Amino acid sequence: MSDEPRNSGTPAGPAGPDDPVGRLIRLAGRRQAVPEERLSRLRAVVHASWRRSVSRDRRRGLAALIGMQIGAAAAVAMLVGGVYWLHDRTRGAGAPVATIVRADGRALRLDGRAAEPGGLLVEGGGVTTDAGARVALRTVDGVSIRVDSGTELRLTAARIVELQRGAIYVDTQGSAPSGAIEVRTRLGTIFDTGTQFEVRLAGDGLQLTVRTGGARLARDGRTSPATAGTRLHVNDAGAVETGTVAVDGSEWDWEESIAPPFELEGRTLGDYLDWLERETGWQATFADASIAGTARAIVLHGSTSGVRPADTPDAVLPACGLRHRLEGRVLIIERSGDEAR
Repeated sequence: MSDEPRNSGTPAGPAGPDDPVGRLIRLAGRRQAVPEERLSRLRAVVHASWRRSVSRDRRRGLAALIGMQIGAAAAVAMLVGGVYWLHDRTRGAGAPVATIVRADGRALRLDGRAAEPGGLLVEGGGVTTDAGARVALRTVDGVSIRVDSGTELRLTAARIVELQRGAIYVDTQGSAPSGAIEVRTRLGTIFDTGTQFEVRLAGDGLQLTVRTGGARLARDGRTSPATAGTRLHVNDAGAVETGTVAVDGSEWDWEESIAPPFELEGRTLGDYLDWLERETGWQATFADASIAGTARAIVLHGSTSGVRPADTPDAVLPACGLRHRLEGRVLIIERSGDEAR
């Protein structure tokens, strides 16, 4: 006897004769082959669908790439445009030529904005002042320009001032070489030679008054020089008249009223006295020559802001243990404990 199953004549499947799935497959028999024509059509349909899918993906990728390129180009264009815009704005504004140091009363820039301390004036800029208003400017070369009431001026460059009306006071000595400034008016042009001078343009003509140093007036190919204490007057016909004027009187009160303050902090008494002499036309001297060297080296503190130059000795000298008296144009300084002479 054997334990192997008998052969019933029906082939056994891979899973054995009791496998139901196997029996179904055997009963179904072989499937009929698919005609070659149908297979060809099926291959063609599948291939066409694949080509369309690939083409669509390529177009999407190309569109995305083009979009990225366009976006990048737009960004570059905006950046370049912004650079040119900024360059044009900067170029159009002009280079800085002066700073507004002080302003009293109603003073305006030529563009209508208020002229305020610390503001910059650029090439082509300027200021106008109403009655009672005054402005102090300092050019990039260090030239001090003080603008009287009822004045209009324009700075076409750092060293060129166009005076339309009114008066200005110019101080170039100690800040710039000779020829640091020229003042142009309808009646002539004034050139400095290291000096302090006033130019006043009024209905009756042009007036040039020199306080220190010298200046010259050029008109119609002719030059008229002026020295300290000299006043030139030019009428509309071009005739020039010469006169004299004091260099320390009330003639100069208006420019002292708008003088920039002297910052005392950390400066010496000698520095202060040099400034005082320039602003007032006085000559400072010590009653006792033996104290001159020591006194001039005294270090100061504070500021003269809001005080006219001629009034500052009353505040500065007592703090140094000194007092003063004025005899004509001479400011005599002595120790506080000395008897007045």
